[in-house]
Amino acid sequence: MPNNSFRDKLKKIKTKSRRIPKIKLNITIYIIMVISIALISFIAYNIYHAEIMKRAENSKKLEEAKITGINNLKNMFSSYPNDPRLSIYINDIENSNSEEEIKKILNNAENYIKLKRYKEKVIKNIKNIYGKYYLESLYAQYITNKIQNANSTEEIDLILKKSNIEENAKMYYLKSIENSVSPDKYYALPVFGKKIIMSGKELIDYVKKLNLEDIKNLKITPVSFNEVALVVPAPQCGKMPLEGSKIEIYDRKNASMEPIPGIVNSSYVILSDINYEEIKNVSGILSEDGDTTSLTDISKIKYSLQNVPGVLYATAAGKLDYYKIINKFGRYGEKLNKITSDTQIFDKNAEYLLIVSVPSDDISKLLSIKDIYIAIEK
Repeated sequence: MPNNSFRDKLKKIKTKSRRIPKIKLNITIYIIMVISIALISFIAYNIYHAEIMKRAENSKKLEEAKITGINNLKNMFSSYPNDPRLSIYINDIENSNSEEEIKKILNNAENYIKLKRYKEKVIKNIKNIYGKYYLESLYAQYITNKIQNANSTEEIDLILKKSNIEENAKMYYLKSIENSVSPDKYYALPVFGKKIIMSGKELIDYVKKLNLEDIKNLKITPVSFNEVALVVPAPQCGKMPLEGSKIEIYDRKNASMEPIPGIVNSSYVILSDINYEEIKNVSGILSEDGDTTSLTDISKIKYSLQNVPGVLYATAAGKLDYYKIINKFGRYGEKLNKITSDTQIFDKNAEYLLIVSVPSDDISKLLSIKDIYIAIEK
């Protein structure tokens, strides 16, 4: 019995000794777990707090970027405050979720403004080309509408390349000139710094050869004429101007004076007498009985017609045959020009009487010229 009691006590002691380390181990694990949980919670809190702060900071930056972006938009659209695209871009920025998205919206807006300004520039140029005829041209409206609907500057350039704007505009200016001039009347216009006289028909033919810009800048003035008689020595005129010739009248003593344009109505050679003399040497060799003799003689031919104006007066009075006189002297000036040109022999003593039509407003200037020089327009 005593042994059994001892055994029981021993078992109790062993059991108790086993329980104490186990309890200590459990407490240690529990403490470690609590510390770990606390540490993890602290770290998680810090991470969460940092994330919240980061989000708050990003949100603040995004809002600031939105405000800046909207202000930039308004500056871009300062010339177009009522453009509906401005409201669309502002709404896009307000609903954006990142600064990159805002930058993309601003870039799109900038490209839109550039395209809009390029369209305005091109359309303004088209309107300048047509001037007052812009609204009359259906073709101009058609091209303008295509440009308005274009989606890029390259597309606009292609439209312009394929268009025929200048020729179409030129047609309206030519039609206006044709309707405003009379073919048989005369007009003055500046050409290379000089005033040129043209008939209405000549003017229309001339204008057709000009480019559009020159036509638009052309100043055409109807001309009223006065007839004047001018006596001009041949050396100051060259060959005799004939009826219908266009001439320019210069002052030899004032080279800076702008020449006066004129049209020759009729022209005359001033003659009193006609004298012609020809001397011809005649030579030959005579051989007889072996002897050779040289013979020389001078042959003279002299032609003289006195008082040529008197011949005309006598013809007009019926004293001479009209048709014979015309046959001999008809178109004398033209014949003189031709023979002078063909022979290159010029009579420096000849004088011409020219009946010339000059613009009425140039008469006073013409009367001031003391030494006239005539240039014939070709």
